[in-house]
Amino acid sequence: MGVLKLFKKTIFWFIALAAVIGASQLIEDRVEEAGRVEEATLKLFPFEIDDVAEFWIKTGKNEIRARVVRDKAGWRLSQPLLAKGDDESIAKMLKNIVKTRKDAVLFENPDPAKLAELGLAEPNLEIAFRTGNGVTTLQFGNKGPTLNVTYGRFKGEAAVYRIHSDVHREADTSVYALRDKSTLAYDPLKLSRLEIARRAKDTVVIVHDRGRWDMLQPDQVRADQAKVLETLYAIKDTPVKAFIEEEPTDLTRYGLEAPVITVTVREKGKTEAQVLRIGSKDRKRRGYFAKSNEARNVVLLEENLVNGLLAGKNRWAEAG
Repeated sequence: MGVLKLFKKTIFWFIALAAVIGASQLIEDRVEEAGRVEEATLKLFPFEIDDVAEFWIKTGKNEIRARVVRDKAGWRLSQPLLAKGDDESIAKMLKNIVKTRKDAVLFENPDPAKLAELGLAEPNLEIAFRTGNGVTTLQFGNKGPTLNVTYGRFKGEAAVYRIHSDVHREADTSVYALRDKSTLAYDPLKLSRLEIARRAKDTVVIVHDRGRWDMLQPDQVRADQAKVLETLYAIKDTPVKAFIEEEPTDLTRYGLEAPVITVTVREKGKTEAQVLRIGSKDRKRRGYFAKSNEARNVVLLEENLVNGLLAGKNRWAEAG
C-alpha cells in the first residue's frame, strides 16, 4: 500500500512539474512574441534590407544624386553613371538606415506653415526604397535644436517624425562612397606571375608555383612570400582616391601613354592578365593618375601605394 501511495505522489509531482514547465514555456513564447511585435512597431521602415531591390537619393529640386540597383552580382549604380557598387559600403549604409528605430512622432498632421518651418515643405534630401510592396520614400527636413535629431516624414503621409541625425548623414552619402573603389580584382594567393615594369628602374618579375615564390628579374633569387603578398594586397585593397575622368580621350595629359609604372598580374587558371598603368603625379592631391585594362576611366591612386611599387628590388627578395 505504501509503495502505491509513493507511486501516486511521484506521478502527481511529475505532472505538476510538467505543467509548470509548460506554463513557463508559454510565458516565454508570449514574451518573445510581444518583443517581436514591439520591435516591429518601433521600426521606422516596414521592410528588411534583403527586401530592397533598388534605392535612390534625391537632393535639391528633385535631382537624382544616385540610383543603385541590386542584381545577381551585387549592387550597381545606374545613375549618374553605370558602375559597380561598393557592396560593403552599401550594406553598411542600408543597415544604418533600414534598421533604425522611430524616435517620436512630433506632429500628426502639421499645417503647411509648420512644414515650411521644419524644412519639409520642400525637402532638401530624400531617399527612396523599392521593394516588392512598392516604393517607400523618406524625406528629410531641418535639424532639431540639439542637432542630434532631424525632422522627417514619409512621402504621401502627414505625420512628422523626429529622426536621429545619423540617419540623415547616412542618406546624404556621395556617389564616391557608393561606388566600387577597387583598383584590380584578383586573388593574391592564386598569383602565377607578377611583373612591375618601372621607367628608369629595374623591372621586377616574380612567379609563384605550388607554394614556391621566385624572383626572375632583376636577379634570380627566392622571393619573400610575405612581402610579395603585402604588395599584392596593397594593390588590391587600397581604395581609389578619386575618379578623375570616365571617358578619357587623351591619356597623354595623365602621363598614361608612357607610364611611370606598369603592373601586370596573372592568375592561375585565367588567360587574360590584369594590367595597371600608373602615370603622372598630381602633386596637389598627393596621388598618381592610373588606368587598368579592364576599365575606361582614369582614377587617382594613393601616393603611398605608388611609392611602395617604386621601392628597390630587395623589397621583394628573400633575406640572406
